Amino acid sequence: MKKINFIVFFLAASILSGCGFHLRGSQDLSAVLPEVQLSGVNQHSELGRDLIRALTNSKVTVVDESSMVLTVRKNSTTKRVLSVDSAGRANQYELNYQLGFTLQKKMQAEDDKQKLVDLVAPQTISEKREYLFDANLLLAKTAEETKLNNEMRQAAILQLLRRLMFSLKSKDKTNSAVK
Repeated sequence: MKKINFIVFFLAASILSGCGFHLRGSQDLSAVLPEVQLSGVNQHSELGRDLIRALTNSKVTVVDESSMVLTVRKNSTTKRVLSVDSAGRANQYELNYQLGFTLQKKMQAEDDKQKLVDLVAPQTISEKREYLFDANLLLAKTAEETKLNNEMRQAAILQLLRRLMFSLKSKDKTNSAVK
């Protein structure tokens, strides 16, 4: 029985590794983006820490000064009432999270000043979540809202990494086809 379990496990592992399966968020950006400088975000904020962690996990070195600059242009969370009960109290909310960014490269201009050239045009990522609210469970619902905000931020960061990967790889293919 142990041999059969081992064989089944080995076959499943072989099939998953052979098909190109990767864990979510474990992409390697180092070939197209070896190092980057963060701008527009405090590196000690939740977004800054999460962004640095995600870039580091993607094998991108985050440095204080680089020719590549990832600028966070927007980082906002809004909350909207979706429905109310018979007494006029909110019982369902919609949370919206927006993360705007651009990736630029520092280039030397003719007058010896540095100018920034867009490698990835300014984009905005939006995430939405809905949740039911009960005033009797205030602490639990507050914790749920915090968790949903964290999940939306993490999802937006993963989407940012995928967009960077796609944009930079397509630019790299375009540049190699032109040469």
